[in-house]
Amino acid sequence: TAKNQYLLKYLRKDKEIKMANTEIEWRDIAGFEGQYEVSNTGLIKSLKGKTERIMKPRRKKFIKKDGSVELGYEELILNNKGVQYSKLVHRLVAMAFIENHDNKPEVNHIDEDKGNNSVENLEWGTRVERSAKAQSQAILSIDEFGTVEKNYSSMNEGGRDGYTRSSISYVLSGKRKKYKDLEWYKINNNVYSLLTGKY
Repeated sequence: TAKNQYLLKYLRKDKEIKMANTEIEWRDIAGFEGQYEVSNTGLIKSLKGKTERIMKPRRKKFIKKDGSVELGYEELILNNKGVQYSKLVHRLVAMAFIENHDNKPEVNHIDEDKGNNSVENLEWGTRVERSAKAQSQAILSIDEFGTVEKNYSSMNEGGRDGYTRSSISYVLSGKRKKYKDLEWYKINNNVYSLLTGKY
């Protein structure tokens, strides 16, 4: 319908603008000044040696009860005076770019994608706040004809319907174009209410 086509055009444009407006900024990593830098997009750069290089993080794999594989947080080994330190990339980004006035203990991924370490996707918080965020982020999917196929009040709800939360997150963060032949978008609660009639 014309309504769905307009919604699809709006959602696609909003995603394109957010991705295009991200300029890379580099800052020293506290405790490793002059040796390593972190960017607002989640990259880590080594300044050691003759040439600078972007480091490749590793991610542990966890086998869930249903047999599926879930990837953990991105982490790196940083070296300072011969001593090695294991560091989580999302915490390095948050420590360099996000104020933590309330001394909150955790860094949460807003879209629940542990591989999306862009500063816009991170926030200082608590485990309780992270769980609440996951419950409240509404999403929808659109098929190749521009028709709204599915809409959920959260990624967790989509997971109960057979969609993998991490796969949805890859599309939401722009790492994949589609999942199960569907485009996925985050929507606010007002749009979700208009689509579903649930208030």
